[in-house]
Amino acid sequence: MADSMLEFRLHGRGGQGIVVAAAIFAEAVFLDGRYARAFSLFGAERRGAPVTAFIRAGENPLMPRSRIYNPDYVVVFDPTLSDETLLSGLKEGGILMVNIAEDNLDNLPGDALAGNRFRVYTVDATDIARKHGLTVAGFPVVNTVMLGAMARVSGIASLDNLVDSIKKRITASLEANISAVNEGSERVREVGGLVR
Repeated sequence: MADSMLEFRLHGRGGQGIVVAAAIFAEAVFLDGRYARAFSLFGAERRGAPVTAFIRAGENPLMPRSRIYNPDYVVVFDPTLSDETLLSGLKEGGILMVNIAEDNLDNLPGDALAGNRFRVYTVDATDIARKHGLTVAGFPVVNTVMLGAMARVSGIASLDNLVDSIKKRITASLEANISAVNEGSERVREVGGLVR
């Protein structure tokens, strides 16, 4: 990555660990030698309410702390967030990453597969989180799975630094979360291809 800045916009629901995920990813990026900033936007703090988090990463320590309207990456933690505004502003040639089962691609947000404007990646984070027992009140907590997928696709944070960041911020089910990160990295797929 040259002097350019990468911008990520994460969409999910309260209880999925999206705010924590943004902070963990930003720290892992920093440990990999770049500057990063994470912040979030949410209304009433309650489980299930829509949450948006933002991450900026680059070589320059001076970064705006404002919403990201034209991200390089849109990462959707909850497949029921099917509003086409999720894709709003995603840069031409950008990356859309969605927590969705491969047999459910008809439910991707908006016109995700139309026109080849950006690349689409999927990972069944819900299935992986359940497999590793990462649930709260029956609700799958998919943040570490999505972090593994984000690290693999973006290439700006190593899995080792991601795990180090997780160890600092997550104490419950640590081994399960580390396994989930690795499985998220292994199982993320580009629609119509494989992750390079």
